Amino acid sequence: MKLVPPDHPASAGSPPSLEQLLCRGDIWRGRSHQAPPRLVVDTGYAALNERLTGSGWPVASLMEVCQKSACHSEWQLLVPALLHTQRGLVVLLNPPISPFAQALLQAGIDLERLLIVEAKDKSDFLASFIELARSDACDAVMAWQPTQALSYTELRKCALASTEGQGIYVLFRPDAVRDQSSPAVLRLTLEWESEQLRINIFKQKGELTVNRQPIHLPIPNAWKGLLPHNELDSQGKPKPKIASVTPIRGWRR
Repeated sequence: MKLVPPDHPASAGSPPSLEQLLCRGDIWRGRSHQAPPRLVVDTGYAALNERLTGSGWPVASLMEVCQKSACHSEWQLLVPALLHTQRGLVVLLNPPISPFAQALLQAGIDLERLLIVEAKDKSDFLASFIELARSDACDAVMAWQPTQALSYTELRKCALASTEGQGIYVLFRPDAVRDQSSPAVLRLTLEWESEQLRINIFKQKGELTVNRQPIHLPIPNAWKGLLPHNELDSQGKPKPKIASVTPIRGWRR
């Protein structure tokens, strides 16, 4: 026998209406105001919150960030949100280069919470992501796609695993895949500019028409590079020109 709660549509003796069926939490209804609220984490950027459904990074959902190989702006994008989540681990799955501990400490990240997992083989990568996303010990999983391309079915497995967790799950992929289909709830591109980050949201669950206007986020002074040597002289005296120092972006080579 199947028990039915007293308030369930089927308990009244008549079949549920289409409207009642559509009120399920796992059905997207576009801009419908009857869509259930989604748990979010504050991004730390007011301009970005304004453009995100729920005004923050979606929790228990797969997010996808497409960027060029030389961008490496992941920490600038996610550090404010990571500082809001102090419950468990922040797992780096296949990071491109080693984190720069001093920069992360300066940003307020507790290094005791960081865990690095290397899984270069695609099958190991998928198994690791799925288990990490399901784990209650993880506040966030930042994963970088392996050299092998991920199919829609494989991405779907990651998306389903993300719904079983309670953290932030971000998959970083090459910029070239932005035109491919993906089950991710949120998809955006990320670019590093001289004084800011440039973000373009091109897919977001809950929006029928995505606002393509770019979002510019300020970069903290501590993460910026130094001025060219000739511009450091307050007296304006000519100095030999020396190239700018590369900004500290949370990574070390």
